[in-house]
Amino acid sequence: MSFINAMPATPELNKCDKHGEYQTRYIQLGERFMVNAMCPACAAENNAANEAAEQAEQKRQAAEYLRRQRLDAGVSLRNCAVKFEDYFPADKEQAANLKAVQDFTKNIANGGRGNVVMCGGVGTGKTMLACASVNTLLAKGKRCKIIKLIDLIRELKDTWRKGSETNEIKLIKFYSNIDLLVLDEVGLQFDSDTEKLFIFDVIDGRYQNMLPTMLISNLDITGVKQAIGERVVDRLREDGGTVLAFRGASQRKPFDSNGVMVS
Repeated sequence: MSFINAMPATPELNKCDKHGEYQTRYIQLGERFMVNAMCPACAAENNAANEAAEQAEQKRQAAEYLRRQRLDAGVSLRNCAVKFEDYFPADKEQAANLKAVQDFTKNIANGGRGNVVMCGGVGTGKTMLACASVNTLLAKGKRCKIIKLIDLIRELKDTWRKGSETNEIKLIKFYSNIDLLVLDEVGLQFDSDTEKLFIFDVIDGRYQNMLPTMLISNLDITGVKQAIGERVVDRLREDGGTVLAFRGASQRKPFDSNGVMVS
């Protein structure tokens, strides 16, 4: 860029190796003129490239924010990008389970209520569908958390530690107020009276606040009742709780003796 006091009577011609001849552009600034000798086609290309790079960076930052949000919500790195379309039902029962979780998620996204208990064998897609639900709801601005039940109990017990940054009441209040709580691996806790009291306090808090909860267990519903107590199951049932049975063989690919996935 340069400045001149008067615009020439005949605009100066320049030549771009890429786009050919073009006229120099003059922009009046007060009593002087700014001379822009850059090829306008090159300038447009540069602007388009900068705009594309800026949009790509914004998209990358948005994706990273969403990934971090999902990880903070307890979604594992393996399931961080999972969506309902990634679940391929093998039969009518699995298809019905998929639709039930999708309908549950849509209902929660629209401010509805309800609870889901997913029971069944290892590797049948329960946690995957729960993560798809959490990922969907986080993208819609809902506060969600998926956590193994034993880890929730450990968090609550850790509040008893001297120097803990929080306390039991605050932690129970947090889990009682988020939009969706998913408790995974129900039945793997130590089954003590203290643990059952913790579970009851959290579920009862959510029940009182009329907020949805999802439970995942490798046990059947009878085993779930024994693991968390009849009072807890009653509260889940009262708000329209749905029990989904996941049967069939594990969908996880096995590995051979060398650690290679079997196709």
